[in-house]
Amino acid sequence: MTNAQLGGFVAELADLMALDGADRRRVSHYRRAATVIRRFDHSLAALIEGGTDLSRVPGVGKGLAAFLGDLVRGGTSPRLERYRERVPAGLPGVLRLDGVGVTKARALWAAGIDSVEKLGEALANGELRGMHGFGPAVVGRVRRGLAEMAALSEKALLSQADRVAGAVAEHLRGGAVVVEVAGDLRRRVEIVGVVDLVCAAEAEDLWAEAVAIERASLSSGRGTNPVELSLDGVRSRLWAVPHGVTGAVAHHLTGPPAYLGALGDRARGKGLELTPAGLRGTDGESTAEDAIYAALGLPWIPPEVREDAATLARADRGLPRLVERGDIKGDLHMHTTWSDGAATVRRMVQAAAARGYRYVAITDHSPSTGVVGGLDAARLRAQAAEIAQVQEDHPDIRILRGCEVDILPDGSLDLDDDILSELDVVLASVHSVFDMTETRMTDRIIRAMENPFVDILGHPTGRKLGRRGPYPVDVREILRAARRLDVAVEVNGSPRRLDLDQRGLSLCEELGVRVVVSSDAHSVTRLDNVNYGVDQARRGWLQSDQIVNTGTLDEVSRWIGRRRG
Repeated sequence: MTNAQLGGFVAELADLMALDGADRRRVSHYRRAATVIRRFDHSLAALIEGGTDLSRVPGVGKGLAAFLGDLVRGGTSPRLERYRERVPAGLPGVLRLDGVGVTKARALWAAGIDSVEKLGEALANGELRGMHGFGPAVVGRVRRGLAEMAALSEKALLSQADRVAGAVAEHLRGGAVVVEVAGDLRRRVEIVGVVDLVCAAEAEDLWAEAVAIERASLSSGRGTNPVELSLDGVRSRLWAVPHGVTGAVAHHLTGPPAYLGALGDRARGKGLELTPAGLRGTDGESTAEDAIYAALGLPWIPPEVREDAATLARADRGLPRLVERGDIKGDLHMHTTWSDGAATVRRMVQAAAARGYRYVAITDHSPSTGVVGGLDAARLRAQAAEIAQVQEDHPDIRILRGCEVDILPDGSLDLDDDILSELDVVLASVHSVFDMTETRMTDRIIRAMENPFVDILGHPTGRKLGRRGPYPVDVREILRAARRLDVAVEVNGSPRRLDLDQRGLSLCEELGVRVVVSSDAHSVTRLDNVNYGVDQARRGWLQSDQIVNTGTLDEVSRWIGRRRG
């Protein structure tokens, strides 16, 4: 059992305990434990199976250690099953909606609304009107939360789709099947409808391979094409095609339709025909992607920017070299055990150095975020001593002192300028009070950026995919202000955020706004979130010279000092 699965069970237990009326402190303890377990570097299951007594680990205790042991050894726990019997199965889904906490979820349960489906019906029928605690603002948030959840229904975050595609492809390649990724996943779309994998195999042989994939549930019969399956809640289609046309079919399935339509028009203009199996003409058929584009008089177009006819028009003018993962020289947004991270400063720095970074910024939360351990001035200065010691031990990577500072409702920051002036990097973010008009939220963020110590605007629209939409804000006005003030905006690589999105990043490219691609890592493994940030930067047509952290340490240091005199 993976740490992610164990953490998921602990989080489920915490939710069920809360809904059942358990002590808030115990619930909070289990929720924090779930986060730590998900982010833990080493396999907890392996430690438990090896006889490690987790009850001796600070913050675990006998109850949680026994619960984890039950899960690893039996796949479930009597304690968890007892709570599942007492709490309706659909109620935790209600609890996870934006705008619904434990108190409101229990009130809905008492009113017979114990699932997301029933809540949607109650909203449609006006049944929440007059319920205590469900005023217009709360109802609006719940409505928007339901819409966000529906947008992810039967779909997957990009990171989830990646994991499933990797597992399926690894299994198939072990059976000597040639596999190419296609569809939404290849274009690095933030929410993937279905994972498309093009396989050089006979349909019946492909089905036989798919049946053997551990934990996969097939929904198609032997010999059907594509083979359809679900793994870890993510839908996949395995397309059986002849050897030699996998590239052409992958190109076709990658699409999207508007883009293929524009390519087809161009082909017809040259007396050619674009088909799912390649480009057909008097000289035969081109099946390799580069050959297809060459025959159409185009450079090869990266999948991330394949959209419609406008993409072809831009390609005709000459394609830029889009930013690549190897261009990133440092990460300017990460968290440690000083706030809500799972790894120490030393461990995060070591992991960043192992990834080839030349610099990192330690940006733990400030007090107003509400996370355990938000840093005030005194704790930031205490952290500085630890950073100095780690820096001494790791001279090959520069550690920048930073903080992710909260933007308060009036646009001020929750740390004074005297402590901000001591930091190397200041990242300002909105973490609360989202229910504002667009004008007020826009003014709030611009006022924060006007502080001369602010370097980066973090996750600029505040969205969490599948949970919370962006808060109302005039993105163009924010970006104009960022350009005027020389503040960079973040593309946050956390798969649940990916904020700014493609449209916002395209505006950055248009307006000349500097961008920081960051991981927002709360654990060592999440440092790789940078890859998802790069994906989104590419979708926004960004080049490396527009991204701050593709620069050298000297270049970044000069940029940081640009507003501080």
